[in-house]
Amino acid sequence: MSDLICLRNVTLSDGQVQTLWIADGCLITPPDGSPDARVIDGEGGLFLPLAIDLCARLREPGATHKATIASETAAAIRAGIGTVCLPPDTKPVIDQPAVVDWIDDRGRDADVSLKLLGALTEGLAGEALADLDALLDAGCIGVAQPRRLPRASLLRQALQYASGLGCTVHLDPVHADLAGQGVAHAGRPAMLAGLTGIPASAEAIGTAVALELARDTGCRVHLGRITTARAVALIAAAKQDGVAVTCDVSAHQLFLTDESLQGLDPAYRLDPPLRTETDRQALIGAVADGTVDAICSDHQPQDLNAKTDPFPMTEPGGSTLEYLLPAVLTLAQTQGWSHDRVRRLLIDTPARILGLAPPALSPGEPLSGVLLKPTSAPATITQLRSAAGITPFQDIPLTWRVDDVWRAGQHLPCD
Repeated sequence: MSDLICLRNVTLSDGQVQTLWIADGCLITPPDGSPDARVIDGEGGLFLPLAIDLCARLREPGATHKATIASETAAAIRAGIGTVCLPPDTKPVIDQPAVVDWIDDRGRDADVSLKLLGALTEGLAGEALADLDALLDAGCIGVAQPRRLPRASLLRQALQYASGLGCTVHLDPVHADLAGQGVAHAGRPAMLAGLTGIPASAEAIGTAVALELARDTGCRVHLGRITTARAVALIAAAKQDGVAVTCDVSAHQLFLTDESLQGLDPAYRLDPPLRTETDRQALIGAVADGTVDAICSDHQPQDLNAKTDPFPMTEPGGSTLEYLLPAVLTLAQTQGWSHDRVRRLLIDTPARILGLAPPALSPGEPLSGVLLKPTSAPATITQLRSAAGITPFQDIPLTWRVDDVWRAGQHLPCD
């Protein structure tokens, strides 16, 4: 049997330890006898289907000097991510079918599957609705208004429109007027550094508005990149009331707080901003109790030029794709989350939010999956495949690493 691989003693998300046999890129039943096979020792490792990232910016079109679809999807697949959802704030904005077609064409040979969100409003300016029907017909899997909410009357109209189309609306629930031109959480570290703050109330009020309008219209709403305890409490209450809402958090928000601002390192200039330790603990608790449905990378690659000015003048974001799986497994280890919960946070629930079939490990089908292993000691990732190497994870020790990846039957060792 040609190209036979024995992936020995790996743990699956249900806790079973198995030996997987792979022939010509496909899972097979264990062969008889002692066939000649290449052995990969998976002892202590976890094998999962490829992850689904609910929010990652690839900087193309519009900022290819920072990153490209090719560079970031190559980084994503080697990080165990098989599907990436792109928000519509590219340049040009994804508010016309022609832009959808252009990105689809560029992404046809990408290393991962790209799923696009169309713009909720024209140019994302928040003044007039985009042609949502045309964007969905062109292939968008939903629509979104990233960064800031539009005015409430327009948002209600948009949710009514989307509800009639059976479409999920992805929102960053931030009240634009309260957020203003803030560059950090409005707390003590920002005050001491003289930085303009974004108060927690900007997210709490934005979340309340989005939830009440979702309740009013019956539209499915996904709230992305939640950062505050107050927003988590509002979402939990709305879920209990039957509001059709899901939400995610960024992996780095579960590790970092606004105390990182003390050195004014532009790597921590993020949007949404890092919040307080109380908020961080509330987010972790909300992941544990199911209020938070998924964890994403919120990948926003920035080149060196975008991070060389004084902190308030730098551009927000950093490269985070390659930390998504190791970070979540590190947290799972410290918080006592099961591997099944990790799978739900990174794979099954993101698939449901995007309206996709959850990926499975099926015998006879080309294998797509990732083998992760614990590290001998906590370590930082020192070499990124992302075109932009600036990251808020720069000093965070992780206890898991991506070891091997299979994509549509192709084996991609990651060392």
